[in-house]
Amino acid sequence: MGLAMGQPLNALKQVVLKLVHWLLMLMLLTMTGVMFAQVIWRYLLQSPLVWSEELALLLMVWMTFLGSALMLERKEHVAIDLFVEWLPPALNRLAEVAGALVMLAFNCALTYGAFVIAETARESIMPGLKISGAWQYIGVLIGGGLLVLVSIEALVRAVRGTQAREKQS
Repeated sequence: MGLAMGQPLNALKQVVLKLVHWLLMLMLLTMTGVMFAQVIWRYLLQSPLVWSEELALLLMVWMTFLGSALMLERKEHVAIDLFVEWLPPALNRLAEVAGALVMLAFNCALTYGAFVIAETARESIMPGLKISGAWQYIGVLIGGGLLVLVSIEALVRAVRGTQAREKQS
């Protein structure tokens, strides 16, 4: 029953992460185009684009945190698991659960902090883009929310012991 209920959630997660993947590619393409345009306008036309650096920075922040969720789900993040692999299976599972709990706690704190800062920055205006400064932190908030969801899934898998079985196969 637990597995059947998890399948729609897993399908939703896969759709969201596929959307994030395509969004990241679009953001990278946009950032590259904006920076290329900035070079052309600044050095060839002698008229720099006042908004280009802010937009590139904004896109970089969004790409960093959305990409972090994608990398965490794919298990492509930095992890030192050498010592965990040396542990007996029961302790290995306990270490995986503890690691998942720490990861979840950190990602919850990150998301909450991003919410607080976004709320604080709501009234400030980014001078080049003329938009709310909160947009810088909304990317952290959304990426953090995705990190929390992926962390919850990792915790559930660690508790069920499905991560250990995936490593063996």
